[in-house]
Amino acid sequence: MKVGVAFGVSELADPKGFEKKASKFLTNLVREFEVSGGFLISTKADFKRAKGEVDFNRVDVIVIYPLTGGTESALKEFAMYRKPIIVYGDEFNNSLAAGIELREYFRERLLPATLVKNPAELKAALLGYEDMRDNLEKFLRMRIGLIGRVSPWLINEKFDLPYTHISLKRFYEYYEQVDEGEGWEAVAEVVEKAEVIKEPDKEDLLKAGRIYLAIKHILEDYHLDGFTIGCFDLIGKIKGTPCLALAMFNAQGIPAACEGELNSLLAMMVVRRFFNKPSFMGNIADYGEDYLILAHCTAPITAPYTLRTHFESGMGVGVEVKLPKGRASLLKIRGRKAVVADVEVVGREHSENRCRTQLKLRVEDAMDFIDGTMGNHHLLAYVDAEELADLLSELGFEVMLY
Repeated sequence: MKVGVAFGVSELADPKGFEKKASKFLTNLVREFEVSGGFLISTKADFKRAKGEVDFNRVDVIVIYPLTGGTESALKEFAMYRKPIIVYGDEFNNSLAAGIELREYFRERLLPATLVKNPAELKAALLGYEDMRDNLEKFLRMRIGLIGRVSPWLINEKFDLPYTHISLKRFYEYYEQVDEGEGWEAVAEVVEKAEVIKEPDKEDLLKAGRIYLAIKHILEDYHLDGFTIGCFDLIGKIKGTPCLALAMFNAQGIPAACEGELNSLLAMMVVRRFFNKPSFMGNIADYGEDYLILAHCTAPITAPYTLRTHFESGMGVGVEVKLPKGRASLLKIRGRKAVVADVEVVGREHSENRCRTQLKLRVEDAMDFIDGTMGNHHLLAYVDAEELADLLSELGFEVMLY
């Protein structure tokens, strides 16, 4: 196991006074692990020098030891490596105080972070991360993208993970490079397999195909594993929506979320990477004592479907998918918190005053769930709720299971 190590020393302290302590720590660690680094860091300039000398991307875990307080600002820079982190602290010189502050910073950025205070705890934490290495690597190495902007009504959206931003201007450049013939070819099979095409005409379907190919080329060029798009902004510009494209991508195994919401995208990617299942991202349209209604204009086309327009605008191509009955999970992620509910899909709804795909879910204590969840947009995934909650806990989320 490869372990990267960095020490923090306050600018107010004399580094020479801590060299012996740091050396002893390293000597003990190299007896059992392959160690890189070992720098004394006081400033961000020190971090940049360490970054230039050692590639911390090649280690499995980073151990950070603030030997004094006042080192948090420089040591937090190690978050950029997206590696599990162990913060080692001791009872002197405000070391533990700095360690607790650092651990919280890393956890807020969804980095697995553990605080330890002696060699035995350190070894146990290192071996624990080694056992989880494959799962953590799959989670921490996700490449995600935002096309356009986060929709302004998502007033609770906060996201501290790295992602690639592609402007709508760039999206339109890709869109204009796709001709109508290519657009039609992209959706021809989807059109042929639809049970019904209710409102969209051929022009709407052509635009949907061009949107799909534009996004497909973006994913290839930017090497993205999943994406979300600020979809409503497309309505005013091209009189179309990406609902069908999102439905196609999710069915193909590429997580694709609506409205520029990155937290929902992250949840989709977790479900896809660890369970190999698509997710239905929906709005909670209604609820009662033991049920919820979930509705949206896109859903993975993994079941019989009808092609409709987008509900709010009456434009573009949305989908009404007959997702199956059965046990499933309802998931909401925001920041490092997650809510998971064990639900049963009991049927479909058909109101013309809601988004196109509508599902009724039986939820025990639905009122408590509504009271405890963290805003709109929930994911329905046909996976076991306890398994999903356990996985999220292992990845570092604070999970509430209903």
